[in-house]
Order: sequence, then C-alpha cells, then structure tokens
Amino acid sequence: MRMFKNVLLLSLVVLAACSPVKKITSLEDEMNTLFRQEQYSQVLERFSEVEALSIKGKLPLSDATLLVAAQAAHQSGNYEQSAQLFQQIETALDGATLMMAGKNLQELGRSAEELAFWSDNLPSLTEESHKLSAYKRQFALHQQLGSYEEAAAVWPQLQSLNDPDLMYAQVEVLDKLDKKSEALKLNDQILTVDGEHERALFFKADYYYHKAENWYQDEMTKYNRNANYTTYAYLRRELKKISTDFRTARDLLEKLHQLQPENRLYVGYLVNTYTRLEMRNEANAMKNKLQELQNH
Repeated sequence: MRMFKNVLLLSLVVLAACSPVKKITSLEDEMNTLFRQEQYSQVLERFSEVEALSIKGKLPLSDATLLVAAQAAHQSGNYEQSAQLFQQIETALDGATLMMAGKNLQELGRSAEELAFWSDNLPSLTEESHKLSAYKRQFALHQQLGSYEEAAAVWPQLQSLNDPDLMYAQVEVLDKLDKKSEALKLNDQILTVDGEHERALFFKADYYYHKAENWYQDEMTKYNRNANYTTYAYLRRELKKISTDFRTARDLLEKLHQLQPENRLYVGYLVNTYTRLEMRNEANAMKNKLQELQNH
C-alpha cells in the first residue's frame, strides 16, 4: 500500500511537471499560427502566457519562441519590446531578422547603439540589398553623430547607386571635412542627374554668392585703404571677375525662386545678388516681394 502511494505521488509530480510544458507547447503552436495570420497583438498575448508559465515552472524560453514574439512586437510597432526580445536570442539571426533588429534601434533613436549593431553584424549579411541598407544606415549615423571621416570611409560602398539625395549627404560630409572642391564636383554630378535638386542648387548658389561677396568685400577694403586712379583701375578689373560669380549665383537663385516662390531665403539672396550686379529694377522687385512675405 505504501509503495502504491509512493508511485501515485511520483506520477502526480511528473504530471505536474509535464503540464506546463504541454501548455507552453500548445501556446507556442498558437503563436506560430497567429503570426502566419498576421494577428500580431494576439501573438503577444499568447507569448505573455508562455512567459508567465516559463517563469513559474523555471523553464527556459526557446529562441524560436522569442523570435516569433520579437517579430510580432516589431510588426505591432512595439519597438522597445521587440529590441529587448531580440537581445535575449542566443542563436544567430538571418539577414531579414537582423534588418528588423536594426530597425528597432533606428525607430527608438538609439544612434550610438545602432551604429555598434551594424558594425558587429554587417559582415553577417549576405544579400546585397541588406548590405546596402546597412551601409546606408552606417553612413547616415556617422553623419548624424558628426563622425565625418568615418562617413566618408563608408561612401565608396554607396557611390555606385547614383542616388541624388544620398550623393547630397556626401556633399555635406565633404563640406564638413573642408573638401570644398570635391563637394562642388559631386554636387555638379547631382545636378546632372537631377537638375532641379533643390539642396544641390542652393549649395552651389550659396558657394558662388559667398565667394563673390567675400571677394568683393576684400577688394573694396583694399581700395578704400589707398584710393587712387591706379587702385581704382585694378578694382574695376577685379569687379568684372567678381560679377561672373555673382551671375552664376543669380542664375541658380532664380531657378530656386521659380521652384519655391515663397521661400524668403532665396528672395533675400536675390535682393543682394541683384544689388551687386546693379540690376536695380530686379532688386527692388525682390525687396517688395520679401516685404510681402514677411508681412504674412
């Protein structure tokens, strides 16, 4: 009789131990079915039950279950939960899930952490589209964090794309590195691809305007220090050269004004440029335009 009681007690213990495992397995099957049906919120509800049972029974969560939950959380926009779940997965992730894990960090604004993530995981990516996306994020993050040398080092992986917006980002990097001639050359390539790329148009206009204006101020300062016939003749000669740069700026600014007639910055630049070129009627018209815009 005592032996029978011991066997019965042992059987109950075994059943009690097996019960959570069976329940977890059943819930995991439901999670997979619901995930295929794109019922992501319900997947996460089932996962909460699995998690509670695993804690109660001191049972480990499988990587497969964590992965389904992490993906469901991401698809639901729960990026913080998704990021936490991905961190618990010990097995290597494939390319698609690595991209998802990186996207979580992007959405959460964890720039430094995301940059470290791509540095660690980019070598694991095999699909070209995934590699390019990761390189784009590396480049953008380096630029965002002010690591311009590092951004420039990533650029060779992206330059073949001929993407005007991406090319302009590199223009900004080169400008920050004080590589003005390289920046202008690449900027011209952008305008060859897209002649109405607004930021590229303004970059070039701004360059020629300030080049001309600074040159003009230098020459006027020199002349005013020693005003005579000889220095005046020299000044007139230099002003002709300076006017060429002002005209380049003017043509670009006029195009920008056509694209964005209400942009006060462009109108203000045109006022000054027309004034330097002694185009009085045009300068007055832009002054009136600027006044109208400021009054609204």
